[in-house]
Amino acid sequence: MEALVARYRRLREEVEQAGATLICVSKYAPDAAVAALIDAGARDFGESRPQQLRDRAKRWPHCRWQMIGPLQRNKAKYIARFAAGWLSVESLACAEAVAARRADDQPPLPVMVQVNCSGLRHQHGVTLEAAADLCRRVDGLPQLQVVGLMAMVPKGEPVEAPLASLARLKEQVAIPSMRHLCVGMSHDYRQALAAGSTMVRVGSALFADLDIR
Repeated sequence: MEALVARYRRLREEVEQAGATLICVSKYAPDAAVAALIDAGARDFGESRPQQLRDRAKRWPHCRWQMIGPLQRNKAKYIARFAAGWLSVESLACAEAVAARRADDQPPLPVMVQVNCSGLRHQHGVTLEAAADLCRRVDGLPQLQVVGLMAMVPKGEPVEAPLASLARLKEQVAIPSMRHLCVGMSHDYRQALAAGSTMVRVGSALFADLDIR
């Protein structure tokens, strides 16, 4: 695991120098690799399978386990109870399902609305035209708090235009807690950081020798 830890430290330094937050996308990584990163100081992780998020949150409760993929309503209880953040909100119905299962003694769950800036049908996320209304409706749920916007940029396409669109949307919505623009993955995180992304999600560039996405 030495190579993994060395990559993580270089990557963390690069992201922190840009004033951003690194999410280690651990959804395909084995527990041994996750444990090595935690020992090296990693605390923010991204998971796309709710049960795995639950299990890892129970095992490592001092870390922040973020839901980063599409969520089915029948899995809402796992996110409500165990996630430290939900970065991929794309429907009010699913947000209401999570809110309904959030315990009264838990603080509002930080969430981001996922926006489909590319317009591609196969990509998840709400359209730019519908995003402002969804942000306001989700933020109106007492159990949730909208803290940012997230978008995935197809490989080979520039990140500047999508980030600019998200920045304009952020200003339009004007929710005080909305401070993050989350764009950038393994293939484009450097460009995203340079363009103003405040959070990047990196998997394959980190777990290179484990052959995960």
